[in-house]
Amino acid sequence: MEDANQMTVHKSEATRKSENRAQALVLAAYNCIAEKGFEGLRLREIAEQVGINHATLHHYFPTKEALIQAVVLYATQRLAQTVGASEGAPAEQLRAHFKLIRQQMQEEPSLFIVLTEVGMRAQRDPAIRAIASQQAERWHAFFVKILKAGIEQGDWSADLDAEAAASTIVAVIQSITLINTKLSSVRMEQALQQLERWLVG
Repeated sequence: MEDANQMTVHKSEATRKSENRAQALVLAAYNCIAEKGFEGLRLREIAEQVGINHATLHHYFPTKEALIQAVVLYATQRLAQTVGASEGAPAEQLRAHFKLIRQQMQEEPSLFIVLTEVGMRAQRDPAIRAIASQQAERWHAFFVKILKAGIEQGDWSADLDAEAAASTIVAVIQSITLINTKLSSVRMEQALQQLERWLVG
């Protein structure tokens, strides 16, 4: 009979295996959406790519919508990784943040294709809209914090409305991600650089 420690190890291994498979399903669905859009997502195809049957997939994600929501969370968190990734003076943090976003656009274009799909689907799907809004609020709070610190340190004028400025930054970047498939990388770079010049100089 197994002792408690052995049972704990086995349970931990099973949990890790389950989490890895769930992540593999999310990544497979993410890549499918980047290539074909939400309309091209087929659960049987995703299950086959991961090496499981259709019924087993439903053990991890009971519905197609549950898998889509997991993909949306993954995509928005990928973009949110740029939040808080820089240090230094407020203006330097803002400049570094814009640089990270530009790099991400160049190195991971599939992310912005998926985010474009998310933006369109969020208009009619409350669950997806809630996930996207939560990440946007986190992003907004990040910019507000930087801008307020910069105002206190004299980087920006005391009459700058940090809340409004943060909303503008988020709106501009979200707009760029939503239309990135129609913009060349040069145009996207120009848009972000101009935003940076307006705020940082």
